[in-house]
Amino acid sequence: MARILIADDELQVRTLLAEVISSMGHTSVEAEDGEEALKRYRTETVDLCIVDIQMPKKDGIVFLHEIKKIDPEAVVIVMTGFPSAETIIETIEDDGYTYIAKPIYVNRIMDLIQRGLDFRKRRMKKITGKPPKSRS
Repeated sequence: MARILIADDELQVRTLLAEVISSMGHTSVEAEDGEEALKRYRTETVDLCIVDIQMPKKDGIVFLHEIKKIDPEAVVIVMTGFPSAETIIETIEDDGYTYIAKPIYVNRIMDLIQRGLDFRKRRMKKITGKPPKSRS
């Protein structure tokens, strides 16, 4: 079971993602802005992050940039309702795992979550020589 951070200022989006994550057998950790998301990441075990670009206090790109300073191996899915070439480039440059435009399609986000978690396992195994310990 993985712990997945959801950072979005829209309650409906957080609720939908939390339900999807729960249906996959994982646990969600929620934050309504980028500043709270950073605090949660620093104090809780998180295996994957899903962050909206447009949030109060710290936006998703700032979150991504700062989280990579804390944990270069963090796996972050960046989402937005306003896709642009600029934010796609920023996501790539800051080593975001992937970028998805809203609206969120359940099957697509489930696939991205699973692929992101698998990517993290491979990345951690490559670094440590063994799969990550269970975080549950």
